[in-house]
Amino acid sequence: MERSRLVNLLLILLSALAALFLAQMLWQVASGYADVILLFVLGWLVSFVLNPVVQKLSQPPLNFSRSVSVALVYLGLVLASVIGVALIAPTLVIQLTEIARRMPEYAAQMPPAVEWTQSQLDRLGVHTNVEDAVRAGAAMLQGYAAAIVQNALGVLTGLLGFLANLFLVLILGFYFTHDAPLLRQITLRFVPANFQDEFRVFSENVDRTFGGFIRGQLIQAIIIGIGTALVMVALQLNFALVASLFAGVFMLIPLVGPFLALLPPLLVALIQTPGVALWVLLALFIYQFAITNVVMPRVLSSAVGMHPLLVLGALLISVKVAGFWGAFFGIPVVGVLWAMFNYFFERWRNQQPDSVK
Repeated sequence: MERSRLVNLLLILLSALAALFLAQMLWQVASGYADVILLFVLGWLVSFVLNPVVQKLSQPPLNFSRSVSVALVYLGLVLASVIGVALIAPTLVIQLTEIARRMPEYAAQMPPAVEWTQSQLDRLGVHTNVEDAVRAGAAMLQGYAAAIVQNALGVLTGLLGFLANLFLVLILGFYFTHDAPLLRQITLRFVPANFQDEFRVFSENVDRTFGGFIRGQLIQAIIIGIGTALVMVALQLNFALVASLFAGVFMLIPLVGPFLALLPPLLVALIQTPGVALWVLLALFIYQFAITNVVMPRVLSSAVGMHPLLVLGALLISVKVAGFWGAFFGIPVVGVLWAMFNYFFERWRNQQPDSVK
C-alpha cells in the first residue's frame, strides 16, 4: 500500500513537471507570435461589444438573420464613424492648427504659469518643485519631437501599419461576431458530454462579463470626455474639443489613464488662464472621482453581475496581483469566476435534501 502511494505521488509530480515544461514551451512559441495573437484577441473583444446589438436584431420583432444583423451593425458603425468625423474633424483641425501656430507664444507663457502654480502650491503647503517637473517633461517632449522629425518616414510607416492592423481587427471582429454560434459548436465538440452544460454556462458568462466590462469602459471614456469639455467650455478655455478627446482616450489606459486625462485641460488652463487652473483641476478631479468610484462600479456591477464592493475589490486585488493587465482584465475575470461559483453553489444546493436547505 505504501509503495503504491509513493508511485502515485511520483506520477503526480512527474505530470506536474511535464505540464510546467509544456506550458513554458507553449509560452515561448506564443511569444514569437504575440503581435498576431494580439490582433485576434482585439478582434475577439470587438465581437463582445457588437454581439448584444446583433442578438437584438436577430430576435423578435425584427428577426433578421445573423448575417444581415452583423452587416447592419457594421454599416451603422461605419456611418456613425463617418458622421462623427464629419462633425468633429473641421473643429479639430482648426484647433490643432491654432495650437501649432501659437506654440512659440505658449512656450513663452510657460515660465509665468509655472511660477504662479509653484506659488499656489507653496501657499497650500504642498512642497514640490514644479519647474523641475515641467523642465523634465519639456525635454522629453522635445526628444520625441526631434525623433519624429528625423524619422518622418518611419512615423508614416508606423501610422499606415496601425491603420492596417485596425482594419484587420475589424475584419476579425466581423468573423468572430458572425460565426460566434458556429465557433461555440465547434469548441463544444471537444468538451466531454458530462461537462457540456458547464461549458455553455461558462461561455455565456464570458460573453456577458467581458462584453459588459468593455462597454462600461467605453461609456466611462465618453462620459469623462464630455465632462472635460463641459468644464472647459464653462470656464471659457480654448481647445476644449482637443483636450476632451485626449482625456477620453487616456481613460481607456488602465492605472495611469485617470491621471493622464487631467493633463490636457490642466495644461490649457495653465497657458491660457493660470488663475483658473486649480479650479479646473479640482472640478475635474471631483467629477472623475465620482464617475470612476461611484457611478461606474454600479454600472459594471450590473454588467458583470457583481456587487459594487466586489467590483472595487476585484480591481484592487487584480492590480496588486497582475499590475497593468490585472487592471484591464481583472474585473471580467473575477466576474466569470463569481458567476461560475454561484452556478455550482446553486446546483449543489438544489441537490441537497430539503432539511439541509
